Amino acid sequence: MFFQIELALNHKYKRKPETNPLKVGGNYYTNKGGGSNWLCLPNDPENGNVSNNGYDGLYGAEYHIDSSNNPSGFPASLVNKEVPCAICRRKGKVSVLMIPGRKSCYKGWISEYNGFLMSAHKNHITADFICMDGKAEPFDNRSSNEEGSLFYPVRAKCGSLRCPPYKDNTEVLCTVCTK
Repeated sequence: MFFQIELALNHKYKRKPETNPLKVGGNYYTNKGGGSNWLCLPNDPENGNVSNNGYDGLYGAEYHIDSSNNPSGFPASLVNKEVPCAICRRKGKVSVLMIPGRKSCYKGWISEYNGFLMSAHKNHITADFICMDGKAEPFDNRSSNEEGSLFYPVRAKCGSLRCPPYKDNTEVLCTVCTK
């Protein structure tokens, strides 16, 4: 079972006292493959082991809005600034949160499972980032190589993704939490 968070890129939500500040991350803008969705990234990741695979990377996101493409009323001072995101909650509702970059949930949240952030290969067609259970099992014992939809592990890439707290070329861990 895979879960993902819907981003709330709205200034009203970014300073909730019960949540840690989160930043938006995702795929590199010119990649033809790899993850296609934006992710809310924690500022206190629990980094995985160093990985030298050539698969996908996780990058920090920034506003690419300047005077030539600025929507009416949108702050022009955001060009090349990091993008915040938030978790939107409503009382009486269950919240499911996939946290990339962590293997444990924050206080008050219950871990359903943890594992590794995965997506398509960066040279393949784009696909969502998902949290693959670290105790993943096969559907059955059949073994074939039909090259259908393929999952690859994601590694952190420093630059637009701040290091520290992230570490370059490390596996990106993840957890799925409920509250």
